[in-house]
Amino acid sequence: MDNQGFLNFVIYKLLSLSIQFIALYLLILLCEWFAEKKGYNVFERSWLITLISLPLITLIIWTIIIGRFHLF
Repeated sequence: MDNQGFLNFVIYKLLSLSIQFIALYLLILLCEWFAEKKGYNVFERSWLITLISLPLITLIIWTIIIGRFHLF
């Protein structure tokens, strides 16, 4: 891999991780809005956020690990 390919790879990975982080943050804000609308207390809010965000975090980590095997 030459310098230009490496730079493109780093930019792609940085952009990919940034988009995943922003999507996860927006999902958490959406969960907070829904919990506020329903009038849940702090424990119910945290349970709702964990229940929705944990599978997505797992999926993101899996895609990073599996992507390394198919990269080179």
